[in-house]
Amino acid sequence: MNNFSRTIRFEVAKISSSRVWWIICALVIVAQPLLALIVAKSYVQIGLDATPETHPELAEALDPLDYLGFEVPTSGLLAMVIFGGIIGASEYKHHILRTTLLCQSSRIKVSSAKVLALLICSAFISFLSIYSTISTMHFGLGELGLHPFYLSTIAWQFIGFSALNWILLTTLSFGIGMLFRNAIVPLAFLVPQVYNLGEYLAQRWEWGEYLPVAAGNLLVATPTAPYEHDPLKGGIVLLIWVTLALITSFYAFIRSDVGGKY
Repeated sequence: MNNFSRTIRFEVAKISSSRVWWIICALVIVAQPLLALIVAKSYVQIGLDATPETHPELAEALDPLDYLGFEVPTSGLLAMVIFGGIIGASEYKHHILRTTLLCQSSRIKVSSAKVLALLICSAFISFLSIYSTISTMHFGLGELGLHPFYLSTIAWQFIGFSALNWILLTTLSFGIGMLFRNAIVPLAFLVPQVYNLGEYLAQRWEWGEYLPVAAGNLLVATPTAPYEHDPLKGGIVLLIWVTLALITSFYAFIRSDVGGKY
């Protein structure tokens, strides 16, 4: 058990010391809240009761106060998907995996430790980024917004839903990247969905709701979204995708040869 704990700590340290980790942190913990502040100032200028009829530049009416700001984390979701894919694929580069297996010979424990380390890191950055984004949004709204630290019950619920969406999609990208030993595959599959393809397919065909990003959208759908807020359905569908990706990558990992250049 102590050996397994050390493996988890090693994997966490490996992720948190990588260059991609710090780049993602800069994007989602620094840049994303700044974007939320800019959006908040624009909302103050036009008023929170603005509608497309009164302000033609708006595509749709603003969300109720408790839901304001949850459109901003979409940019961070893209960064997290890229992060998961790169971390999953990087295990097969620069002899990292060979070194890991020399320290811990059980591939089952190594694979489990990698997933747990990714969950720990992605949960940390997801909650911190999304909370700071929503808090900054309401700070920028001033007296019009919620208390920037305490927020509201609904806002906290959607912070949890948004963080869960980030964590599951990051883990899915990681699993696909590790399965194919290449970051291009998960990015080619998930990034177009983040950029509205998933929403388009979900609106056009019923089966589109079962794509991972579209299912994640059901977790975080606000009252003005074109799809219904259904966290149970979205969470189950997304969890099935993640489970399949992890089981498949786990099987490939314990059955394949990682010698040679790995």
